Amino acid sequence: MLATLRQMSPVRLALFSLLALTGFRLWYSLQFDLVADEAYYWLWSKHLAASYRDKGPLVAWTIALGTQLFGDTVFGIRFFAVLLSSATAWLIFVFARQLYNERVALWCLLVAIIMPLFAVGSILMTIDSLSVPLWALAAFIFWRILQTNRTIDWFWLGLTIGAGFLAKFTNGVQFACIGLFLLWSKEHRRLLFSWNMVVACAAFLLAITPVIWWNIQTGWVHAIALHTRSGVKSSFSIHPLEFLRFVGEVFGVISPLLFAGMIVAAVALLRHNHRDLRTRFLLSQCLPVFALFLFFSLNKAGKSNWIAPALITGVIFMVVFWQELVARKPAWRYGVMAALGVAGLMTLGLHITDLLRLPLKLDIMHRARGWNDFGKRVQEAREKNQATVLVGSHYSVSSLMAFYLPDRPVTYMPPSTYGSSQFSLWPPYEVQPTTRALFVAWKPSVPATLTNQFSNIQLVDDFWTQHKGRPMNRVCVYLCTP
Repeated sequence: MLATLRQMSPVRLALFSLLALTGFRLWYSLQFDLVADEAYYWLWSKHLAASYRDKGPLVAWTIALGTQLFGDTVFGIRFFAVLLSSATAWLIFVFARQLYNERVALWCLLVAIIMPLFAVGSILMTIDSLSVPLWALAAFIFWRILQTNRTIDWFWLGLTIGAGFLAKFTNGVQFACIGLFLLWSKEHRRLLFSWNMVVACAAFLLAITPVIWWNIQTGWVHAIALHTRSGVKSSFSIHPLEFLRFVGEVFGVISPLLFAGMIVAAVALLRHNHRDLRTRFLLSQCLPVFALFLFFSLNKAGKSNWIAPALITGVIFMVVFWQELVARKPAWRYGVMAALGVAGLMTLGLHITDLLRLPLKLDIMHRARGWNDFGKRVQEAREKNQATVLVGSHYSVSSLMAFYLPDRPVTYMPPSTYGSSQFSLWPPYEVQPTTRALFVAWKPSVPATLTNQFSNIQLVDDFWTQHKGRPMNRVCVYLCTP
């Protein structure tokens, strides 16, 4: 077997590896429950629209296609996430091969496979599952533009960035990355204000028409959502601990030595190799994303996965730098081996947390376990108390109830400010004299909006969801009657 692999061309070896990995990931994606965001996006797919409160519509449209093919199942929801993750890895390989050579491309593919953030993201249907491959494709198209400058390619560039924007608004930052490169690269600066750039912008606007139309109809709800997620309330202020928390989480999801290697590579290339066109291109597609979220984290730590698009080119320039350094100073190969080993062990650990039986605080996969048990326990309380309305304390509770209860019921959240969640944009429940509402929460607390609606609220169950005999999440169930 090993002899056969050695005789394969790099392209065939990459394809074979990705084919095997895709098969494994399709199987592994069925070994744990949905995470809350996946259930939330699945619920969106049952209410197809031009956009949604928190994000663009692409994730809901993709899940709708997957469930149309394979039913309202975990496999149906995650099917395209796995395929798109393989497409991302293939784009990294092809791009690195075009920029450098096949050896660099294979190392880039290996890093992409073992990086914890990419490994976990490959089996969950989140907005990153769509955003990252579209970012990679747009970067690939832009590099081709620098060789040909064909108008049709500029059109496809704008359309691809726009499609990415429909998945994750961060993809719009790619225009800033392109602008930075054009300003940085004197020989291409003229393209910044060319007719072709107008074509790209027009194609982008065409692609995001659904989001614009939806915001006009809803009173620009996305502005509310983006302001909330930025962490900036009344004013921007600096909180060093929030910054350190964000940086620490990024080290964790990339893996400490790989991220340190990426930082060293970026600094060294900026200082000593910035005249190389490829270096400028790769850095300009990476650094603005990091800079944006590092800036916001000075006020409030963001989510570590927000920097995922920057890793497409970050992986490539990191591999190139360290490969050249090892060629000059072979002793560094031990550091490279250590970095790959740590990342590989972290990714392996994420796949076998059940066997490791880690404490809940250290087991990030516990968020995807125990929901079948959750559905059974809530259904028992629903039947016992003859509940007619199901209300969750958070969008995660309501979404998980909608998926894991046997009849896939309509679920709600307590009354809230318009635009505070997607549930606030959907029809609310009505309180009648005969209403018996089940309020399900993560902790023993009832909001004032609910006590204003119901005169009798009593705790009817308080339990921990179970997974293979281990407690996962606490759940409190209340019966609410007028």
